[in-house]
Amino acid sequence: MTQDSGKIRRLLAYLKPYWLLEIITFIVMAAIAVLGIAVPAALQYMIDTLIPSIAARAGEAVEIRPVIIFGLVLVGIYIGQFLLAWLRDYLAAYIGANIIMNMRSDLFIHVERLSLSFFQRSQVGEIMSRVLSDVNRIQGLLTTTLLVFFTNIFMLIAIIVYLLNLNWYLTLVSLIPVPFTILLTHKFGKRLHQIARMLQEKIAHLSARLQETLVAIKTVKAFGQEKREKKNVDNVMTGLTGLYIKNSVVTSVTTQIINFVSMLGPIIILSWGTYLIAGGSMQIGQLMAFYILLTYLYSPIEGLARINIEVQSAMASVNRVYEYLDIPAAVEESPEPVEIEKARGEIEFKNVSFSYETGGFKFENLNLKITAGEKIAIVGPSGSGKSTIINLLMRFYDPLSGEIMVDDTDLKKLSFKSLRDNIVLVDQEPLLFRSTIYENIVYGVPDVREDEVIKATKNANIHDFIESLPQKYESQVGERGVTLSGGEKQRVCLARAIIRDPSILILDEATSALDSVSEQLIQDSLSRVLKDKTAIMIAHRLSTIQHADRIIVLQNGKIIDQGTSKEIMQSCELYRELVEKQQILP
Repeated sequence: MTQDSGKIRRLLAYLKPYWLLEIITFIVMAAIAVLGIAVPAALQYMIDTLIPSIAARAGEAVEIRPVIIFGLVLVGIYIGQFLLAWLRDYLAAYIGANIIMNMRSDLFIHVERLSLSFFQRSQVGEIMSRVLSDVNRIQGLLTTTLLVFFTNIFMLIAIIVYLLNLNWYLTLVSLIPVPFTILLTHKFGKRLHQIARMLQEKIAHLSARLQETLVAIKTVKAFGQEKREKKNVDNVMTGLTGLYIKNSVVTSVTTQIINFVSMLGPIIILSWGTYLIAGGSMQIGQLMAFYILLTYLYSPIEGLARINIEVQSAMASVNRVYEYLDIPAAVEESPEPVEIEKARGEIEFKNVSFSYETGGFKFENLNLKITAGEKIAIVGPSGSGKSTIINLLMRFYDPLSGEIMVDDTDLKKLSFKSLRDNIVLVDQEPLLFRSTIYENIVYGVPDVREDEVIKATKNANIHDFIESLPQKYESQVGERGVTLSGGEKQRVCLARAIIRDPSILILDEATSALDSVSEQLIQDSLSRVLKDKTAIMIAHRLSTIQHADRIIVLQNGKIIDQGTSKEIMQSCELYRELVEKQQILP
């Protein structure tokens, strides 16, 4: 419970920027509460005062003026309630919508800053469920639930004050069922909290299952596994259906029991009030007003009980959101970052040690120096550490010890902007966004000139292909670039890297999945692009790196040899085996 209280306090911190609007909202709700007791008070006046005063004038013409005034007052009360309720709902919706926008933005930004290992062990559907579904439930908590809570509190205070003034003894008697209502709410609330958390986890599982199946739909169809995937989804939905039923049943039972307990008060008051009227110690109008206000009293009490149930359910989503927000970011920018406008391109790994959270592979005191403008290739068997070097240089992870220097500046001290401006990665899996070819190329540099875009696409050997399309650079590429071939996507990605004009270009197996024609086009592009840049090439296909200035051979996280292809062909058995397997002549 203490942890939940802490999270609620953190959640309420989102309200702080809107404190003035909140004060206005509270004033409006207080006014609504006052108007709420005006109708029963008017009813008491009508029965005990207005009607007897009119009836006392027996034989005289009935004066219509007091009746009209009374009617107009009632109309005014209802119009006031309507306008104030509209203003309250608008203010609450405005505050709630902005809070949720801020929370969703904070969650998204934080998730973006988490380590690659987080995304490797988490399903995309699960992440999306927390950003969308769970935050939506929190929106309900901070708008509807919070609004009803304060409205009920104000109503409760106003009604109790009025009832105590009307008949304090009857008021105290009528409050006897309240503690039982609170106890029942607390008991059932815990159970609903557990069910709500299981529901959200199942929804996240379903989202992940659907996302995975739809992304892999080509494979599903190719292997004729549509029925199998439907069965998997049905299994998840069956569990989800059971939880929905259980949630509805527990909520309904809780509500009905609370309603039953709450009705004991009015029953006692009506019975006792009848006795008091018969004895002449109470007027009919007072009893009617008391009864109506008593039902008003139990309405906010029942509302508060339901709110507790809703809060318990919503806390499952709050916990899931803060579970992500409390994961520390893997990499933080230095408080006083160093800016480098254009790096020379010198790189040095100094006694770098690193291992992943899952264990297994590790670097121990890795040392590697790359001079500015040098083209190096890194080869080795799978799991030797090739991609880890790239991950560390791109600062997707920080080393456990040692330093990685760019132009004699530690990467940890370099600003993120300088890092991304000077080091660009072309990954082995070319990814394009669902947009136009032009927008994909200028991703990250939207203010670039059109002639620079054309120059970059020509250098990437993709300009002529783009010009052959009906809509040219405005052609849509579809989600993940599905309308383009692997070679076309890779050359668009290369153009996207070229246009940034980085000092250091990293090619992580950029041609591993391409046919010979596409590979040759990429190689022709690279021969022009890499002239004045430091380049690091990761490759399984050794034919693509024969002209590198230096080849680094990695095995089990250690550099076992380095030199030109001819040199290490003589000195490194592992490299020689790799070459012979691919039948490459140096």
